[in-house]
Amino acid sequence: MWQSPSPTSAETAALLRAVCPRSIQLAPNNSATLLGCRPCPGYTTIGNSRPGMAAKETFHLRSVVYGSFTAAGVDEVMADFKGCEPHASGFGGSILLRKLHSRWAMVDYAPGLITSACRTYGLKSGRELLVCEVRDQHMDGASQWISACDFTRQKTAQCESVFGVLDTRVACGRSAVWSSINKAELGDQNGDGMADLSLWVTVGQGTFPGVGGSCSADTSHQPVQTYKLDFLFRPNAGNFLPSQDSKAQTERLRALFKDAQEKAVKAVLPGSTP
Repeated sequence: MWQSPSPTSAETAALLRAVCPRSIQLAPNNSATLLGCRPCPGYTTIGNSRPGMAAKETFHLRSVVYGSFTAAGVDEVMADFKGCEPHASGFGGSILLRKLHSRWAMVDYAPGLITSACRTYGLKSGRELLVCEVRDQHMDGASQWISACDFTRQKTAQCESVFGVLDTRVACGRSAVWSSINKAELGDQNGDGMADLSLWVTVGQGTFPGVGGSCSADTSHQPVQTYKLDFLFRPNAGNFLPSQDSKAQTERLRALFKDAQEKAVKAVLPGSTP
């Protein structure tokens, strides 16, 4: 739904010189194209604990978002990397870099922080948050959610989920929920000078008797409901909270997804009855 900008060749070269100056990896048969780092840097999970695998895997730079994340007026970039991390860390992570004396310097690495689909969010202080779309999939379902990430002066990422949806058809249970966030917009809804968040969400659900359950069912023609959910930015909380008009529907959907998740987990457990 969202996509962070891809870096140019010049941007990639400048950032990789700060991230992995001794292990910059070139694209095969094309010395002008930089891919990332190989072997995996020692600060990544695989680079630190699995040397054999680290030598074969590339820490691939895929997107950049520029802003002032830790303090107003600083020149920083959040660089998203794929690779060198297990599934538990989202198969990647992000590096915060700061420009010092015309060069980028690495500030911090956050494994599992995926910033390949983000927008900057300006605070009145001059500092910026990141509002990101994230996706993941396991045996019991696929999830998609929007989170708001705040970077303190201590550079630690504090990410809080705003709202998430779920698709449990992959669990092959007798019942399933499928949903997606199809659109997200930032705009001031209550006139306080701060952008708020609107999400358009579609949700379908059904029961599927017989062998194969939801895995073998065609749900493409089944009806879905569409909801518009509004989340107002609360400066004191530093996050987006449901508006009064969206609060009840948001709570109902969260309860629906929680129940669907529990059923999906049971469906994939050996010996369980879906």
